[in-house]
Amino acid sequence: MSLSTLITGARVVDPASGSQFEGDVLIEDGVIAAIGPALSTSGAEIVEAEGAMLAPALIDLRARANEPGSAGTEMLDHTLRAAAAAGVGTLVLSPASGSGIARPEDVEVVTSRALTAPVRLLAAGLTHTASGDMAEAGLMLRAGAAYIGEGSGQIADMRFLRNLLSYVSAFDAWVSLRPEEPSLADGTIAHESSMSVRLGLPVRPALSERLGVERLAALGELTGARILLDRLTTSDGIEALKAARKRGLEMAASVPLTHLLFNEVDMGALDPAFRLDPPLRAEADRAALLAALANGLVDVIVSDHMPVAAELKANPFSDAPAGSANLEALIPALCTLDADGQLPLFAGLKALTSGPAELLGLEQGRMEEGAPADLILFDPSAPVIYGKDGLYSPSPSAFSGRRLQGRVLKTWVEGAMVYAHHAE
Repeated sequence: MSLSTLITGARVVDPASGSQFEGDVLIEDGVIAAIGPALSTSGAEIVEAEGAMLAPALIDLRARANEPGSAGTEMLDHTLRAAAAAGVGTLVLSPASGSGIARPEDVEVVTSRALTAPVRLLAAGLTHTASGDMAEAGLMLRAGAAYIGEGSGQIADMRFLRNLLSYVSAFDAWVSLRPEEPSLADGTIAHESSMSVRLGLPVRPALSERLGVERLAALGELTGARILLDRLTTSDGIEALKAARKRGLEMAASVPLTHLLFNEVDMGALDPAFRLDPPLRAEADRAALLAALANGLVDVIVSDHMPVAAELKANPFSDAPAGSANLEALIPALCTLDADGQLPLFAGLKALTSGPAELLGLEQGRMEEGAPADLILFDPSAPVIYGKDGLYSPSPSAFSGRRLQGRVLKTWVEGAMVYAHHAE
């Protein structure tokens, strides 16, 4: 295999600096060796970009797969292939993956699997065990956990949460927490609105998220912890985050990809594909998320990839598990939002490259000489129908059948090509 690759004739974009130019990129020994116009080198493998966009590979901080545990091996393989096809260079398994990542041994299982994975694979550790005890956060962080976060259930006990945040703050690590008031969120499956009330669904008010942000902000101020608001979805939550930032608190926020394209109207027909948690919100909330990404208030977009078996998703809306396979929608969704004038492509890419890289202190995520050669080549104007264009994940998705635009052509991780689109 060649240690040197020259990508020529690309639209080179660096979301971190906001720069874009036509030129070439030389990869040598797994890093970006040179960037500029009309580069040349002897012995390099030549890749003709033909005007396609070349950017840092994506960094997804939240995707769920059934790992660790032998029963989840096949599903993890699907997820890893989907990540490479999606242009993801770094994938963080959510704390709830498999039976839960609650021990340093679980992190080590993921680290071992990463040795043969097509993309960089990291694990996030759980905040607490199934019995409710505090998980071995410090040992998991030492074992390589990207951050500590909640699994499928929220922490309602404020004293427990305070102790957890105080402990993890000593490691200068992020704690990812859902910003919800548990008593208002528990048992709900839809956003509170006139439509969901008419449908007779258990509803969750936007107030729940605002109170959740304020609650976490108060604990962050008390403990000095670094808090990542996990999947913010409402304008109320955005305003509460803005207020916390004005107070100088170290709080970051992620938003789920689904909530940038869909709103509660999409689930009005009670299609189980749109049974998500957090639930889809009002159009005003969707607009607020897009504005917060555009102005830099929100740091990260996550795929929130959560595969659910087709037979389970076939249940009625109220009985279907929450979740959607979203990884391969990342680039098409961003390109579609840009084409529709809803979110500049640079802002979307930044929240999936340099944004999460800065958060976790990763070297990748930038288009600069000396940086790891984790790259993605994509055509932002290519039309796609999600689910009909080489989809690797076999699970149902909220994006299934949706007409989007933007196709990943090639993905490199550490200079090695891990995915190449083959036109039918």
